[in-house]
Amino acid sequence: MKIGLRLFAVAAAAVVCLLAAGCGSNKGGEIEANYDGWMLTHWKDGTALAGSVYLQLGEGGTFTLYQSIGTFGYARFSGTYTLGNEPGTGQVLSGSYADGTPWDSSYAVEKMTKRELRLRALKDGIVSVYAGVEIPASVKDGVTAGQLRRAAQLRSFL
Repeated sequence: MKIGLRLFAVAAAAVVCLLAAGCGSNKGGEIEANYDGWMLTHWKDGTALAGSVYLQLGEGGTFTLYQSIGTFGYARFSGTYTLGNEPGTGQVLSGSYADGTPWDSSYAVEKMTKRELRLRALKDGIVSVYAGVEIPASVKDGVTAGQLRRAAQLRSFL
């Protein structure tokens, strides 16, 4: 039993390494990248997004989601995730937000490389495709329209 747990821990650590940092050797002449997250590139059979989404999965089982859908700036959401195996499904990514709200769905990991992450929602089968990226500092700063309005209001009083 302990050996099985150790093997799972090693496998989980390797998966997190791939997800969070895109670590590994430089194979096939690919340029080694300093990826720290993922950018959603396709979802729901290519449905266009009115914005962008970045996902960062940390080594300690924490995640950060940066989302700008139909708004100016990025909203930042965080919480915890788990990556486990389910019989008949394979690797499954699940999580909950910092306030304890579970994700809308768990996701079967269909493909995971240094450059691509493909997730299929177990709830409705929608596939999301993420590309490995270095998340821009401007996204991580999380500037929102509300913050810009408040800053402008403060400047008008000075």
